[in-house]
Amino acid sequence: MSEDRLERLEKIVESNAKSIQALSDAVAQDRQARSKEKEEKAREQAQLYQYLGRIAAAQSSFYEVQADYYHQLAILAERQTKAEEKQAQMREEILAILNRTTPQNDIKQA
Repeated sequence: MSEDRLERLEKIVESNAKSIQALSDAVAQDRQARSKEKEEKAREQAQLYQYLGRIAAAQSSFYEVQADYYHQLAILAERQTKAEEKQAQMREEILAILNRTTPQNDIKQA
């Protein structure tokens, strides 16, 4: 082989080695970038799951408070009904007492 050919082969080999090194560096940088993206995505996903957990807990708490509220409303409605029934009963008793104690003549004149 002539020296010219040998030099050209050395230059080609050197050029190929530089290209391979550049490609290897690019692949390594790409892997590193993807690794960072995966880590960031994992952190964001964990944070989203944490938010979802907090939302679910808050929603559960809301439903619990809402159930307590409706339960208290039912208790108050029941008390109101009992009070109204007792008031109606007292009215009837008062009218019955008045009818017994008031002479019939006074009722007709009024």
